[in-house]
Amino acid sequence: MPRSNADAILIELGHTCMNHFVLLDLRRRTALPWADLVDLARTLCDTPMADDLLVLSDATDADARLRVVGRDGREADFCGNGMLYVAAKLGAELGRDDISIASQGGVRRARRAAEQWTVEVGDVQDLSEHLTDAARAALRGCPVIGLVRAGEPHLVLGPPAALGGFHVTRQEFEEFCRPLRDLTGLPGGVNVTVVFARDEHTLLIRSYERGVERHTFSCGTGAVAAVAASGGCPLGTVFRVCAPGGAHHVRCHDGRWWLTAMPQPVASGQLRDGALHLPLARLAAYRPWSPEAIRQFAELSGPCR
Repeated sequence: MPRSNADAILIELGHTCMNHFVLLDLRRRTALPWADLVDLARTLCDTPMADDLLVLSDATDADARLRVVGRDGREADFCGNGMLYVAAKLGAELGRDDISIASQGGVRRARRAAEQWTVEVGDVQDLSEHLTDAARAALRGCPVIGLVRAGEPHLVLGPPAALGGFHVTRQEFEEFCRPLRDLTGLPGGVNVTVVFARDEHTLLIRSYERGVERHTFSCGTGAVAAVAASGGCPLGTVFRVCAPGGAHHVRCHDGRWWLTAMPQPVASGQLRDGALHLPLARLAAYRPWSPEAIRQFAELSGPCR
């Protein structure tokens, strides 16, 4: 970890549809050991302040490289909301409306769409062969819409009778979804996305993310997976996918899926002397966080200078 002000690393706190991230900017500097990144991700994501750690570094085949480290210490295959956040950051820095980002899943394009950004998720793969008879039996009659990989693997379900509806508490949702994470035997488990309602071009969903190990207020890949598993996306159709944290727009063109939303920065600071340095007074006024969340964050932070 950095031990002097000269070694300070720029960090940002922000979100896309309330899916919160801490971004660590390692461009133009020596990479940190993977073990340090894992320790940092586990520390940050044990608090309400961040669902994932985004690690930005230099790339030879794109404008930058993005790695996403979760609470479980694994590198995610893909993160739609993280890609959108990084695209907006790079677009603002470079003064461009078209950005390329390298990730674990390959190079993806992102484009500005008015005040929002659109990122290429890629193709969607059917993983239904991993839903064995035993796995289906374990779902206790819960309607299975599909098992697909949309950047990340998602088990997409209809409304479970055990939950009673969209407004079930976060704790109840997590208790229902957590045992399903490893149901298919896929490495690292699966995300669980529940489609609570659908009309012609709108879906209402909630997601439990495997790397985060909890319910998140939105999930970009979950939005794509929900549309793809629910019957696909006819040419020219744009679906609005709503989650507790906001709405994504999803479309498919020539077999490639695209995700649109508006990323939002919250604060910026530094990682130095083994601590985070962010403006705590500003964060205390950030409404989505409770006083308890701010207290946990303050324990990780040093004074902001």
